[in-house]
Amino acid sequence: MPTCVECGASVADLYAQYSKDNIRLTTCCSNFADKYIEHDFIIIFIDMLLHKPQVYRHLLLNRITQKGNGIQPHVFRFAILLILFEVYIKWFRLERYDTEYDVNFIKQPLCYQYLYILALCIFEFIVFHCCVCMAVRWCFRGQNKPVRYNYVAMALIISSFGKMLLILMVIWDYKQLEYSWLVSIIVLVSNVEALSVYLELPYLKTLSIMAFGMAGRLLAQFGFLYLTYVNTERERPPYNDSKWLTI
Repeated sequence: MPTCVECGASVADLYAQYSKDNIRLTTCCSNFADKYIEHDFIIIFIDMLLHKPQVYRHLLLNRITQKGNGIQPHVFRFAILLILFEVYIKWFRLERYDTEYDVNFIKQPLCYQYLYILALCIFEFIVFHCCVCMAVRWCFRGQNKPVRYNYVAMALIISSFGKMLLILMVIWDYKQLEYSWLVSIIVLVSNVEALSVYLELPYLKTLSIMAFGMAGRLLAQFGFLYLTYVNTERERPPYNDSKWLTI
């Protein structure tokens, strides 16, 4: 059922259409129920950067009309784009830190490097979403409120748009302008905002859910590297060489 982006109340319709190019937005709580219907994507993107809860209500509750348990095709394609982009960033960082940390991995064939980092990113992605869903399920234990975990996944994917901002760091010297942690904070705040809007939870509880997911992602990275990374030149365990992978 459509939802008012301002107060979160259910409304019968978001707009009334009188002709092909003539619509009238529904009002609720002295505001339009969903003002983003008439807004361009640029305005929506700016409000996402500003972490406005109204824009996530529009995207998650009014824009997405997935009735099954799967992920909307557009969101799924965006998730693939995020994974491929993260592969590029990790690979880019690996080349930058090759000399400083004596990474033997860079000497492997390019196809092997790409497939290895791709497998790592997919594994991190799956573990992160599974851990968040486990934390959400534990948070709502004993309650009758239904939670659609596909919407939890889509909320995380959509609100992770900030990772695309890392492409700006390729323009400058990535080694000297090491500000990727700022982008990580933006992504974390966006994830918390999106989950808080959909689950109707306080920010502190949502942040604890995200912290559990991030801890699972970090452990997944260390475990993957420990079990698969091979470096015959040094006796140090492989997870000590993972600094170039962490974003």
